[in-house]
Amino acid sequence: MSHPNLLTSTREPLDVELKVKEGKIPDDLSGFVFINSGAGTVNSGGLPYERKLPSGEFNQEFGSPVINGDGYMYRFDFTDEGKVKLKTRLLKTPCFYADIASSPILNPNNPFADIAFKNRGLARMSMKLGTRNQINTAITPFRKPGDNQSRLLATFDAGRPFEFDPKSLDLITPIGENKFWRAGTPPFLNNPFPMVLTTAHPVYDPETKEVFSVNFTKTTKNLLSATEIFHLIFSSEEEIERRLEERISRWEDLDDKEQVVKEVNDFFYEEAAEKEPKSIWDKLRGWYWKLIGRHFSNEDAVYLVQWTGSKNPKSYKIINENGSNIQIQHNMHQIGFTRDYVLLADTNFKFTLDVMLNNPFPNNQRIDSFLRELLDGAQNDYSTLYIVHRKDLLPENKQVKAHKVVLPLETVHFSANYENPNGVVTLHAAHNCSACPAEWIRYYDECKLHNKPIDPQRVGMLAVGEMDIGKIGKIVIDVENRDKLEDQTVFLHLEGKPGEKDPGPHTWGVGLYTYRDMLSPDKNVGEIKHIFWQAYGLDDQLLTDFMYRLYQDPKRNRVYSAEQMLEFTKKGAPFVLETVETDSMKVTDHYSFPEETYMWSLQFIPSKSQKNDIPDSLNGYILCTVIGRDKNDHNTSSYFSEIWVFDASNLKKGPVTKLHHDELQFAFTIHSVWVKEASEVSIPDYKIDIKQDYDEQIKHIKRRWLRKKVQSLMKDHVYPHFR
Repeated sequence: MSHPNLLTSTREPLDVELKVKEGKIPDDLSGFVFINSGAGTVNSGGLPYERKLPSGEFNQEFGSPVINGDGYMYRFDFTDEGKVKLKTRLLKTPCFYADIASSPILNPNNPFADIAFKNRGLARMSMKLGTRNQINTAITPFRKPGDNQSRLLATFDAGRPFEFDPKSLDLITPIGENKFWRAGTPPFLNNPFPMVLTTAHPVYDPETKEVFSVNFTKTTKNLLSATEIFHLIFSSEEEIERRLEERISRWEDLDDKEQVVKEVNDFFYEEAAEKEPKSIWDKLRGWYWKLIGRHFSNEDAVYLVQWTGSKNPKSYKIINENGSNIQIQHNMHQIGFTRDYVLLADTNFKFTLDVMLNNPFPNNQRIDSFLRELLDGAQNDYSTLYIVHRKDLLPENKQVKAHKVVLPLETVHFSANYENPNGVVTLHAAHNCSACPAEWIRYYDECKLHNKPIDPQRVGMLAVGEMDIGKIGKIVIDVENRDKLEDQTVFLHLEGKPGEKDPGPHTWGVGLYTYRDMLSPDKNVGEIKHIFWQAYGLDDQLLTDFMYRLYQDPKRNRVYSAEQMLEFTKKGAPFVLETVETDSMKVTDHYSFPEETYMWSLQFIPSKSQKNDIPDSLNGYILCTVIGRDKNDHNTSSYFSEIWVFDASNLKKGPVTKLHHDELQFAFTIHSVWVKEASEVSIPDYKIDIKQDYDEQIKHIKRRWLRKKVQSLMKDHVYPHFR
């Protein structure tokens, strides 16, 4: 069944068998594919985020990025020959139930409405409760010692991972107690639901049965520091909004940006000082802020988390070789490993506090656009890798030094060959050059090419209109000799023929990728032979005027100028699925998707049968989630959500089958994984007692009235779901 909006997603639990729209389901499919996604909030009932609430009021969530939503897991079952069964469920964390209980939209008269969560850019936050852990991004399979089958973690960049049951999709336990993880928000907040800055891609080594993750903290920025913006915006929102509007006219007329920054900072500090204390605690806090509060912040620090199934993981502080702390510029979205090394990356995805909270008044176009212009900056045109030697991860070591390597291009995702002969590491990386996955299209954005409002159907999509061509990298590093082997390193970029129906293989907007046994809980891939890549193409509706100005700087490390990129974007290019043979770094096969068709997730599924004339790395299928305009529907704004399956050894012939179902509706799916089995797992001995875990958090809330309110919320509305 088609739906009227490009970004439509259901949150309903599904247990259905998919129907064949075209082609035939291959007989040699096997195992299970899991795909993670965001599917709106407890208030929205799915996607899209509507402009108005049923009451007629403007919806505070309208225009939120589609990646800000509750985790909604898809499980595709290929174990019954000739059939594809689908099961979906929301991933219901403790903060999910707190969100429902405090929502003034679901229950305007509930006693917790004043501490409810709200969308604040990339994050969903509450000053009194903390930050939602939406676990909506990726999946990591693992086995604890002694397991007969794999277990699964659902993951997020701003929250600890949760294990979920592969059969029921119910959550089992978070990994590590709250007190193990260091919060990414300022230390004074003491929220029951802390923001934990980690990686959405923890990794598992099936040879050593270790899970690796990270936990990092950043110093609070002076500009609109978290301390001030949290303290003010959440406590007196309407008054601050009114006063900001009064000041913006003057600030917009100033040419000196440094002066604007100073005055905006002064505004928030003045407001904090003038706020009338309501209690003894308010007065004490005010005194505290005047003395030391403005300087009280987290430190810049990176911790490597090592876990093998104990109650709490082991943590190592990772430092530079000169002994200094590591400062993360952007995020640690991706980490990796080889036989001898753990690879930590400062990736080009601005998913940290300063970006999460740069949209405090989403319904006020004037304030929102002003703060975005002031706060947002272009991401670095390089990325940084920190290489940790696994032999140094000894129980007695609290600190471990890392070798720092600067990669000359922006990087969000990468994988590594498991084998690292003679200390030589080979990375395979996606380079999103001058494209920003942390930005999203606002409802007031304008299309750069046409100087007209952006297509309303795309509001909330990632604003990844490229300002340079993307690249597919094979990076070779001689760790032992501190050398980047440039003669073996390749950065592949292909222009193709923009403007043509099939432009051929290209690298406009390099996105996700997959390969055989990627993230396997059973074996490592010694050398990755073939990788299947997604490229977004060129879409004039994703290149906004704001993004153009943010990345037009000619000094950036770039292949094409901003003006050239406008010409390429004007021609356009479709999504492409392509195969790269890693020895030669050549594209050996590709498929160009039809116009106005979006391919979001892709996953390799190995074939059950051995085909002697096809190498193992091509012997299987590529499953893709696909959204497109329904050309058979007379309604021009009608879209479909489908599953397309390709023969991995012959992409160019197109999908071997297209699958659909009337109830299947997704807007934007993200990372995926294939596993051989997905049966119910036993309750592990590291299962966290949720009540005990959060009671420990609540006792640190300073205000007695708030502590009692939060305790009541948890006791009546959260803990009953976790007995």
